Amino acid sequence: MDIAMSATTQENPSITNKSPQEIDDLLERLNHANLSGEDKELLKGCVEFSTWMPATLQKKNITISNLRRVLFGDTKDGKKKKDSHSGDGKCADMVDQDASKEKADESEKEDTPTSTETANQLVPTTDKELDSKDKPKGHGRLGHGAYVDAINVSIEIAGLRAGDACPEQCGGKLYALKIPSIVIRITGNPLAGVTRYHLERLRCALCGVLIKAALPPGVHESEKYDARLKAELALQKYYMGMPFYRQQIFQGMLNFPLPDATQFELCEDVANCGYPVIGALEKEAANGQLVHQDDTSARILSVISDNKKNPDKKRTGMYTTGIIAKTQTDRQIALFYTGTQHAGENLMALLTKRCDDKEKILQMCDALASNMPPALKAIICNCLAHGFRKFRDLLDYYPTPCLHVMHELGKVYRIEEETKGMNPEERLVHHRKYSKSIMLKLHTWLKAQLSEKHVEPNSHLGQAIKYMLRHWKKLRRFLTTPGAPLDNNIVEAALKIPIRVRKSAMFYKTLHGAEIGNILTSLIVTAKLSNENPIKYLIALQDNKSSVFKDPAAWMPWRYRITLQQLALKKVA
Repeated sequence: MDIAMSATTQENPSITNKSPQEIDDLLERLNHANLSGEDKELLKGCVEFSTWMPATLQKKNITISNLRRVLFGDTKDGKKKKDSHSGDGKCADMVDQDASKEKADESEKEDTPTSTETANQLVPTTDKELDSKDKPKGHGRLGHGAYVDAINVSIEIAGLRAGDACPEQCGGKLYALKIPSIVIRITGNPLAGVTRYHLERLRCALCGVLIKAALPPGVHESEKYDARLKAELALQKYYMGMPFYRQQIFQGMLNFPLPDATQFELCEDVANCGYPVIGALEKEAANGQLVHQDDTSARILSVISDNKKNPDKKRTGMYTTGIIAKTQTDRQIALFYTGTQHAGENLMALLTKRCDDKEKILQMCDALASNMPPALKAIICNCLAHGFRKFRDLLDYYPTPCLHVMHELGKVYRIEEETKGMNPEERLVHHRKYSKSIMLKLHTWLKAQLSEKHVEPNSHLGQAIKYMLRHWKKLRRFLTTPGAPLDNNIVEAALKIPIRVRKSAMFYKTLHGAEIGNILTSLIVTAKLSNENPIKYLIALQDNKSSVFKDPAAWMPWRYRITLQQLALKKVA
């Protein structure tokens, strides 16, 4: 069925409720009307569709993709074809989630409009593809290879070996298959296993000397808790967001008393082993090529108490700053700072470790003044996703202009998807070839909304437009500077970890407690970004504490495995 809609239609059609009898009477009148056969069939189809569609939607059990499949079938011709720049970019995903896009053929044939009149002619429609029927079906279960640290147990067949006669007495001989049958058995275990050693003691009846049985190798009387338990506690609190008191309750249920104060002391031990590495990471990050930064709120009880005692303090806020630095070798380093300083101040302190012969570092952040102190020497890039979200938040109130801006920025993100695998110079050339014209037309369109008085400057839409125009040079930095990113999404995703901890545990008691959280979160997230197992990494730092203090740079997450191998070779030699 082809349904046409006038391009000049601006208002939603009025809804009129009719009973089934009234619909039947209307169809009967159409049969006797003085109309051609084609006109009657068209009008009958429209009436039937107008009654079927609301009834179907009211059932609330049909998705858009299923509705499209019902209406237009499931043939390949019915599926939309993506244009050459149709990746699944981040902002493109946001457009799909929050609003429909322009028709695919219109987006390929027409350039970006430069006035509100042209933009108002856009007819939005969904741009998601139908679910692929060619996708292979799976059972959804993990294969045995997913369990990397599983204990392997080989079981032989009792009484039989390769070469023996077949037990079925068929005259044949048995031979071994290369691939054995594999069965996975998963058992539950508590966080900690407690072993109680009963050491025999003997005393001399004459001299009184006391002799005590020796502990097994690797077990020391002074070390009640092992490195793995400490590492797991650190991840439970500072990555998973599990407060110490909840862990205390849970462990109590398993008959393993572990007070919350003890848990903090154990995590403090891990931080003491790892804090020299933070200095090495900071130096590496300061001399990198790019830093992402952002802030989120924090609560520190000692600071709150001090604010109450000193109500005239100028600085009363508390923040957790997240910094993701990209090094010259494309390593990613995560650093977190919780205290009373803003992100810009924390970044300035970090860049004091930058070598003087280095060029200005690229800095990606939002447009808050606290992120960009005047004394900060950096090439500043502003987050394009922040500008996108300003229009997305206004979509319900100004659908046509907001859809236009979101759609154009979505094109840029689809082009960004195409640059994966390119070096910074190749990426710059690609964006200048395909994204520059999009951004130029969008800039012209934004200015026209205000200059031609299509938008009230003081309205929410006007404020969003003025934000984009005011920071336009920094928003389009990816078109002028090699390696400049489009957005700050990577650090915003990393900040979800301290936000998770804040929502669950609510606060730090002291600045010292916040510093412990900063160290552990930085080490854990950097290990994750380096595709290393954080638990194994934290265990290695504890087991080699003296070596870590001697050469912290050798124990950064992406180097520690090589360092362990070198230490093992020295012991053998």
